[in-house]
Amino acid sequence: MGADWNPGHQQPYSGNGLVGPTAAIAAVQTVFVAAKFYTRFIQRVKFGLDDYLILLALVASLACSMIFIVLAKIGVIGYHFDYVSEMPDKVILARKCTLALEILDYPFTITPAKLAVLLFYLRIFTTRKFQILVYIIGSLVLVLGVSVLLENFLQCRPFAYIWDRSIPGGTCIHPVDAYRIFAPVNVLTGVLILVIPIPAVWNLHVPKAQKLAVTGVFLLGGLGNVASISKMVINYAESDFARDDPTWFAAKYGVLTILEGSLIIIAACIISIWPLFTRIMPRRFRTTFARSTPRRSQHRSWYSRETPAKSESGDGITRPREIHLLREKDRNSSQSLPPSLADLEDQRWSILMDDEVYGSHQSVGVSHE
Repeated sequence: MGADWNPGHQQPYSGNGLVGPTAAIAAVQTVFVAAKFYTRFIQRVKFGLDDYLILLALVASLACSMIFIVLAKIGVIGYHFDYVSEMPDKVILARKCTLALEILDYPFTITPAKLAVLLFYLRIFTTRKFQILVYIIGSLVLVLGVSVLLENFLQCRPFAYIWDRSIPGGTCIHPVDAYRIFAPVNVLTGVLILVIPIPAVWNLHVPKAQKLAVTGVFLLGGLGNVASISKMVINYAESDFARDDPTWFAAKYGVLTILEGSLIIIAACIISIWPLFTRIMPRRFRTTFARSTPRRSQHRSWYSRETPAKSESGDGITRPREIHLLREKDRNSSQSLPPSLADLEDQRWSILMDDEVYGSHQSVGVSHE
């Protein structure tokens, strides 16, 4: 509490509204990422670049959460700046931590998470035009991430002037001004990542209900963009407040900062952990998803998928091929061949599309003779 920090002053304090939500968001995204890696482990699928990018994004996001919580607990965030400014040590700490947050947020949380989603798109959609578009968006995301990183290190001259304003002759670009340049591009890339797979989904020759279901999965990734837009609107509307009272402003702005990156991370994990969800969900719910998820016996076949084949129907969707066990003793012992370059996200895509997408209602599993 604020009173515990300085009992001699009863000042307005809003830090408690930051601590609880930040801790909860950190816990939820950790569970999703852990479930993603656990699912890949039990499926014996080799980790890909997107997995490492998600792990990097999670570590950076958790570091941001920890900084926000510590600053709120020690009385830096949550009090008005005119009160905090009476303690120069805390002002210096606040400025150093603000720099750390700016470095961790977009360059090392949002950028890797968005790139992980785009890598997933590259595995699923194989049409050349679509992949070129993905590369363009990915390049824009990467360039923006590098630009934000460089801006953080070049915003003040000399560099130490970022936290020590007593240095004579120092100059700075205010972080609010820099954010107003980068924020629209961040929102644009988020919108593009959200909408580019939708036309491909609706060009599939499947029932509308299935198209809606798959579209819904992709739209989950738009939740992070909602936070991005909210941050941008608040920053534009309250820019003067953010300049004059940053320690109070950060208490409410910090939740959106953590939420933005976390939602993108969670969206990137949802498709990967679906097989795990279908195994642990209550039996009474399984019939609800019967037409869009495989039967229990089909899960075993995922352990014996080869490298996904390219689309032959021209719709740009990668389809996994079935392989069979080579020996009868392997079938009797329920052992499956380990996958070579099989990818769990591709398998999840086949679940969403259902057997009708492939023009067959046959079970995709181990053959039994």
